Amino acid sequence: MTAEDESDERRRRHCQRYHEAVLDLVTDEDVVEGAFDAALRSITETAAEIVGATRVSVWLFDDGGDRLRCVDRYDDRTDDHTGGTELVSADYPAYFEALRTHRSISAGDARTDPRTRELTADYLEPTGVESLLDATLRSEGDVIGVVCHEQVGRTREWTETEIQFAGDVADVVHRALRNHRSAEQRRELEFRRSLLEAQQEAMPDGVLVVGDGGELHSWNTRFRDLWNLSADGLEPPRGDAVLDRIRDRVTDPAAFVRRIEHLTENPAETSHDELAVDDGRVFELYSTPVRSDAGTQYGRLWLVRDITERRERQDELELKNRTIDEAPIGITLSDATQPDNPLVYANDQFERLTGYPREEILGRNCRFLQGERTATEPVDDLRAAIDAERSNTVELRNYRKDESEFWNRVTVAPVADENGDVTNYVGFQQDVTERKEATRQLRVLHRVLRHNLANQMSIIRGTAEQLAERSGGDTEAAAETIVEEADQLLGLTDKHRSIVRLLSERPTPEPIALEPLCRRPCRSVRTDYPHADVTLAGDPNATVVGIPTLETAVHELLVNGVVHGDRTSPSVELRVERRPETVHLRIVDDGPGLPEEERQILTGDGTVEPLYHGLGMGLWLVHWIVSLSRGTIDIEETGPDGTTIRIELPRADG
Repeated sequence: MTAEDESDERRRRHCQRYHEAVLDLVTDEDVVEGAFDAALRSITETAAEIVGATRVSVWLFDDGGDRLRCVDRYDDRTDDHTGGTELVSADYPAYFEALRTHRSISAGDARTDPRTRELTADYLEPTGVESLLDATLRSEGDVIGVVCHEQVGRTREWTETEIQFAGDVADVVHRALRNHRSAEQRRELEFRRSLLEAQQEAMPDGVLVVGDGGELHSWNTRFRDLWNLSADGLEPPRGDAVLDRIRDRVTDPAAFVRRIEHLTENPAETSHDELAVDDGRVFELYSTPVRSDAGTQYGRLWLVRDITERRERQDELELKNRTIDEAPIGITLSDATQPDNPLVYANDQFERLTGYPREEILGRNCRFLQGERTATEPVDDLRAAIDAERSNTVELRNYRKDESEFWNRVTVAPVADENGDVTNYVGFQQDVTERKEATRQLRVLHRVLRHNLANQMSIIRGTAEQLAERSGGDTEAAAETIVEEADQLLGLTDKHRSIVRLLSERPTPEPIALEPLCRRPCRSVRTDYPHADVTLAGDPNATVVGIPTLETAVHELLVNGVVHGDRTSPSVELRVERRPETVHLRIVDDGPGLPEEERQILTGDGTVEPLYHGLGMGLWLVHWIVSLSRGTIDIEETGPDGTTIRIELPRADG
């Protein structure tokens, strides 16, 4: 075999080896699957081994084509992979131009080659590179990177076979990059599809997507549940089959069909409707076209939401609003977040009460109703309550738009948001002019009656005492009867005064300790009636809600049980029973029982009739004290063996 034949054989073996290496790289799993980083390691190691280069590296251009970045560099001497080096086009214009205009660059002496010598100072000399063999990566005619074979420590001339192999390696890198980007796109599409499915399933609305040709694309579980469709109920390929099933469930199928036909004729239109379902539910139906940025129509998206509860809440809210608007008392709402707390709402009754039209009410503080004779004390009380963010009730002399006066019972209460911050104040206004005038007249009549009655009865009593001292027999007995009746009548005037004060002042209930409220009247009755057996049973350690005169009511009932008992030593027990939210006070006596008229007085069913045994006034006093204490009073039992009266009071510590 001649030397030429041996050279040809070597070239043939080299070519065979190059082809096999390229084939191995093309079919490499990492290259095929697009595992780009792993593929680059295989490619650069194989290229360095086959060509016998010191280093092989892969570089990629940035999007602007002005910068090359090394993504993998394999050094055969150290078996290491590195990367990250960058070359900027402005620093090496000749080299970058050569890459753009040549398939490959074969530079035996890279430091003098006009295409690569710009790299000498910054790259070739620091790394000891003498020779370069670069093969460009191209995609649709554009250079996107380069595979660089470097010889360190000596120069070498690259053979045609090596140059061809370098180009094949560049093609393999391009294939790996393309497969990598395709895999990334597939992963991105899969991610988007999975995300879309997850979003659809997470939505509170039912979702249905129908293609432009009527084909069914996607839906979520919520859509199936809303329409009670089984999994195979969405199997038909046509979306209109599903819409037909919906049509059969709505209360107005004809209107639904007309709406679908309209959207079919107007595919670019968005719709928003409400559907009444045959099982009583109400659905909100939203539909919008699915289009590309260029305006191509792909289909239609349907969203279904169950708004039954919302509709019920709206109806309830509308009812409440109508109730407030039509309430027989004035109702206002002010905005505490604005300066001077202006009114933002007033109902119709407030307009009628004050004579001001709504446009002159809103935006103003409610003090515009005050005038020359409005007392400062209740105004200050109301302002202090607002400053302290608490409710309060006062009675004010206010003025209507026509300047006429009226007495206004005003209640103001704070309204807080979910964070506990007061945002508004609700006000209730009631015209109490008639009651105020009636109370004033009642007080005047009471003062006149009490003064005249007390004076006249004192004269009658004094005369009767003189008569009793100077006479005897029947005349003396009659005189003593006059004195007793006069004393009883004077006692009634005291109770009458208490009732008048109670009804005119109407004190506000407040927390009261139950223990002294029970023990004091028991002790007082024992002192006044030593022959009676007065006991306190149960546990009085609680706090109840009541008015300050509540103790008077307990005392009155204890005295009533003692005085009207028909035994030599009457027995009366005050029994206390604590419950979670209330306290029961039972006054149990062993007397002859209460007449029906007196029972009706206590329970509030009685009318003003001639009083029985002088007891009626006291029982009325008890009734009103308990009522104003927000309690109730009842006769549990009464008869010849005794009476049990129960007072039920709300607990303040419950």
